[in-house]
Amino acid sequence: MPQSDHFILVGDSPLSRNSYRELVRRGLGVRVILQKAATDSFFHPEDVIIGDASDVDVLREAGAESARAVLALHTDDAENAFVVLAVKELQSVAKTVAAVSDSKNIKRMERVQPDLLIAPQVMGGEILAMALNGETLSHQIILRLFQGH
Repeated sequence: MPQSDHFILVGDSPLSRNSYRELVRRGLGVRVILQKAATDSFFHPEDVIIGDASDVDVLREAGAESARAVLALHTDDAENAFVVLAVKELQSVAKTVAAVSDSKNIKRMERVQPDLLIAPQVMGGEILAMALNGETLSHQIILRLFQGH
C-alpha cells in the first residue's frame, strides 16, 4: 500500500520500538524495515517490510522517496551509516536520522551527513551526570543536547 509523508524506521532495537510506539500513538504513518521477522508481535504486520534497508529497492518498497523521514535505528552504527547513504543515493526528500550507539563512531557518522544524528547513550549519560550534580535541566538544555550544539 503506497504511503507518503510517513516515517520509515529501520531496525529492531529498543529505540526503534519506542519510536514506533510513539509515532503510531500519534496517528502517524509508519513503515518498519527489519532484516528478519520479529519474534514477537510488537510491530503491526502491515507496517513491516523484511529486507536490507541499505538496498535502494527495499527503501523504494517502503516508500522512501515520498517519506517524511528515514530513521536508521539499528544498534549497529555501521548499518545505520549505510542506510543513510542509501537514502541519499535515492535522492529522496526524506530527512535522515541516524542513531549512534558507540561514542567513538560519532565523528565517523557525521561524515555520512545525516540530517539528524542522535546518540541516546551519550545523551543519557550527560543528562544523568547533570542531574546527579544538581545542575539545572531545562527544555532548552535537553534540546541542545539532542541537536548536538
